[in-house]
Amino acid sequence: MALLLLGTALIGFLLGRGSDVQGAASTVQPITGLADTLLEHENRCAQVEQVNLQQELLQARQEAEQLADSLIEKQEALQEQQETLQEQQDEMARMEEKILNALMGNLTEKTISRSSPTVASYVQQAQDLLLLQRKLDKFNDTPEAAEVDLTQYEENIQQKLANIPTLKPIPGSLTGYGNRRHPIYGYYHFHGAVDMGAPKGTPIKASAAGRVSDTGYNSSSGNFVKISHGNGFETLYFHCSKVHVTTGERVSKGQVIADVGNTGTSTTSHLHFGISFYGTPINPNQIIME
Repeated sequence: MALLLLGTALIGFLLGRGSDVQGAASTVQPITGLADTLLEHENRCAQVEQVNLQQELLQARQEAEQLADSLIEKQEALQEQQETLQEQQDEMARMEEKILNALMGNLTEKTISRSSPTVASYVQQAQDLLLLQRKLDKFNDTPEAAEVDLTQYEENIQQKLANIPTLKPIPGSLTGYGNRRHPIYGYYHFHGAVDMGAPKGTPIKASAAGRVSDTGYNSSSGNFVKISHGNGFETLYFHCSKVHVTTGERVSKGQVIADVGNTGTSTTSHLHFGISFYGTPINPNQIIME
C-alpha cells in the first residue's frame, strides 16, 4: 500500500509540472504501469496472508476439536470409574448387611430363654458366644474385614458374655473343688470353691460384670468380695490381702477388684474362688473359659 501511495504521488508531481515539460507525457505511461504492478503485488501479498490466516485458523480449530474429544473421553472414563466404584460400594454394603444379618441371627439363636435358665444353658451359651467370637477374630484378619463394620456384632457378643462368669480371676489352675480333707483342721468336708495359688499382691479380676453385694473381713474368709451378676450367678473371692471395691459398686468384667493374700483361715497365699447359681455352689471348672 505504501508503494502505491508513493507511485501516485510521483505521478501527480510529474503531471503537475504542466505542459512546459516536454517529456512528461512520455513518462506517464511507464509510471502508471509501475503503480499497477505494485498494486497487484500488494494484492497477492494480502491473498497469501489471508490464506495463511485461514490455514492457521483451520489448524487451531482442529486442535480445539481434538482437545474437546480428549476431554470428552476422559470425562467418560471418569464417569465409568465412578459408576464402577459405586457398584463396588453397593456390593460391599449388601455383603455387610448379609453378613450382619447372618451373624445376628446366629447370635439370637445362641441366646438362652430367660424363662427357665440353667447352669447348663448358660454354659452352652457362653461356649457358643466364644466360638462366634473366635470366628469373628479370624474374619477380622482377612482383607474383606476392612470393608465390613462388625463393631455392633462384637459389642453384642461382649454384652451377652459380660454377666456370665467365664473369666479366670487370676492366672493358674483351679483345684480343690468338692469333698476333701480340711488343710488346717484335718476333717473331711465339701469345699464348694476352688483354690488358685498365686503370689501375694497378684491382681484379682472380676469373673463377670455385676454389683458388689458384700465386702468385709471375717476370721475364716479373711478379706473378701462377693459380686452378684444379676442372672442368678454370684462369685466369691476370699483371703484377699487388699480389697479395691466397696459394697454396692458396679464392676465390669475383668476389672481389678482385690489382690491375692493369705488372710483368714489360710495356710499360704492363694485365692479361694467360688461360683454359686441361685445359692447353689457350682464347680468353676464348668464355666471358666477365658
